[in-house]
Amino acid sequence: MKTSNKVWLTILAMVGVFVLVWGGFALSVVLSGPKGVGDAIKTKNSAKNWTDAQAGFEDSYQAILSADRKIAVHKSALEADPKSPILQTNLTGTTTMCISAVAQYNADSNKYLKEEFKSARLPYQIDSSDPLTDCK
Repeated sequence: MKTSNKVWLTILAMVGVFVLVWGGFALSVVLSGPKGVGDAIKTKNSAKNWTDAQAGFEDSYQAILSADRKIAVHKSALEADPKSPILQTNLTGTTTMCISAVAQYNADSNKYLKEEFKSARLPYQIDSSDPLTDCK
């Protein structure tokens, strides 16, 4: 085989490799949308996701109920000793924690991976007018 033929075959092979690599990349870009949707659906429907989401909603709701009851305890203590900075701090901290827990629960209620896996007995979102969960 002549030297010029070897050079052309080498160039052709290099161009072929370049086209295959670039084509593979381009194909992965084109298919990334459908693949991403498929991956999200697989993740959402995985047993680990839905059991974690369901347990998380249960824990979160109970934390809100608990914080709301603690607020009442801290208010009573503060009424008995209204000048106590420690009791004022406890009430403020517990109220803030309750508000944050409500916000997290409500945010999780709208998240793609979690929204469908809440127990039917739990509220969709926390009602701030409900005395059990109003953080007052």
